[in-house]
Amino acid sequence: MRKFTPVIVLFLVFSCWPPGMDPDKKDGKFLSEVVNLEEINSEFDDYNSDLPSNRHGQFRLVFSSRRERKDVLNLVYMPAYLEYDKRLNLKKGSNSSGTYMGVYNNAQHVINKVNGNFNVYGPRMLSLHDDLHNYDGEDDLFLFYADDASGKMDIKYTKQGTSDPEPVKYLNSSANDAYPTFSNMSDRIYFCSDRDGNFDIYEVKIPREEQEKITLESLINPAKYELRKVEELSGPHNDKCPYMVEDLMVFVSDRPGGQGGEDIYYSEYADGKWSTPINAGPRINTAYNEYRPILSRGYNFTYPLMIFSSNRPGGKGGYDLHMTGLKQNWY
Repeated sequence: MRKFTPVIVLFLVFSCWPPGMDPDKKDGKFLSEVVNLEEINSEFDDYNSDLPSNRHGQFRLVFSSRRERKDVLNLVYMPAYLEYDKRLNLKKGSNSSGTYMGVYNNAQHVINKVNGNFNVYGPRMLSLHDDLHNYDGEDDLFLFYADDASGKMDIKYTKQGTSDPEPVKYLNSSANDAYPTFSNMSDRIYFCSDRDGNFDIYEVKIPREEQEKITLESLINPAKYELRKVEELSGPHNDKCPYMVEDLMVFVSDRPGGQGGEDIYYSEYADGKWSTPINAGPRINTAYNEYRPILSRGYNFTYPLMIFSSNRPGGKGGYDLHMTGLKQNWY
């Protein structure tokens, strides 16, 4: 057998690196531009996206849109992939025939169960296998979200199979509750609620043993939990739409000192508390509304890749989805 020379080996290694990983490739550089996702957007409101785990430049995009029912927001499921043509972009469809994310192939079935003649907000697709540590071996797909079928927003969940959506009772109140997001140990859940007047961010802490296996039941009906308003992130104005990956959270707020309307902020978790929120700045925020930021758990990226919605001018109409790098490095 012929041996590869070191030069050939290096060429093969570096030519196979996925987007965002190789700093010598254009698509490995920090995405400083705000890219309108034109192939994915419509003339109607498109927002509240979720981007499940990714390792290969392939995504399963889930977001709320008025494109189907026009008068209410329902969830849309759309395969997408990263492509570089002068700049990094997210394209509709797939550039691979692989089934590397087979569990997400059932996402459409799950989403079909939650749509109706009401608004569906803040989807969070969750795979025990891909998203949580110490899962119990059950390779299944769940959808957490909120809808206003009752006249107010309630947090609910559903899963693959024939069961109907159910409320997550311990997260809900007589007020509006929405946008659940989870730590990767599932020992902390964050959501927003206006139970105290304006919208604030709340934390549910679930005691877990170090080797405890995580199940769906332990997420929707924990034996013990502690609930608190996250004072570090909340204030007298509206603080909404938390989304967390690892120890980094993004959310939106209409607090003073921003660019105008609702702005994107981020904070990092250390020593049991969240750092003072940082405004994402004029590169990302505008005098219009920026809404529902989410972060990709694309392990090949050296920086947080973010998708968010905005009703800024220049899009297809209403709220459009946009993509950019939140900051230069993860930490």
